[in-house]
Amino acid sequence: MSLLNQEWQAWLDNNLMRGCNVGELYRMMRDNGFAVGTIRQMMGDAYPDGIESLEPTSSVDYLSLAGTLEVHGQQAGVQRFDTNLLQLYTIEHFLTPEECARVIALAEAKLRPSTVTHFNGDAAFRTSETCHLDDTGDAFIRYIDEKIAKTLGVRLPYSEPIQAQSYQVGQEFKPHHDYFTPNTDVYTEFAGKAGQRTWTFMIYLNDTPKGGGTHFLFLDHVFYPKQGMAVVWNNLFPDGTPNRHTLHHGMPVEEGKKVIITKWFRENGVGPMFYAEDGLLE
Repeated sequence: MSLLNQEWQAWLDNNLMRGCNVGELYRMMRDNGFAVGTIRQMMGDAYPDGIESLEPTSSVDYLSLAGTLEVHGQQAGVQRFDTNLLQLYTIEHFLTPEECARVIALAEAKLRPSTVTHFNGDAAFRTSETCHLDDTGDAFIRYIDEKIAKTLGVRLPYSEPIQAQSYQVGQEFKPHHDYFTPNTDVYTEFAGKAGQRTWTFMIYLNDTPKGGGTHFLFLDHVFYPKQGMAVVWNNLFPDGTPNRHTLHHGMPVEEGKKVIITKWFRENGVGPMFYAEDGLLE
């Protein structure tokens, strides 16, 4: 059992011993990204039969959402990472060196300090710079945006505006989840209309000589920047609840710089969510 799971197990055992409401404990663990099977295992005999009936209903087709990249990304050469903890994929050479250089040039003209959805007391939690690429007004960015959406299979109205982030030596984004924790003020503010973040589509725009990797902590695996490579993951379980195993760390750059594209997708949008398999609208 990982250290993080040990801490949660200790929390759970303590609250069960105190006689806390099991349904509330279940809901808190679900909100923090635990799968139903994991909660059942951790609760043991205290797990109440039928508690899954308390799960909220949604009109989002999460099963189709979970399978969309494997359907639409085949032509792009999508490869799944070998793990059962989360859906995590890579796509080599998603962008050409020329396309990467063009995005970097557009981004660097409009960089500003990156922000976080809520301040946790650590001023050094995220130290990169960000460019909202839509603000460049360049038609080439629309091409990149549509290429990402069609590769994933989810239409642009179900996404956030495309961004680029630049990391210089020493800059990082400490361990975090991309999803918003349900039943929090942050969730109400940032997910109330567009819904939860679903997929993250990240592209490395340059090779970084040293450091700057993306470390998935539960997998203990690091993806190091490789020009043109996309790393894509589903922030949710196939039932639509947040997946805590997506915890990742944008590690400090040690030499050179790192520039990436980040594109987040959402539950809610306008019109159909998915492209058809031929890339046309369903």
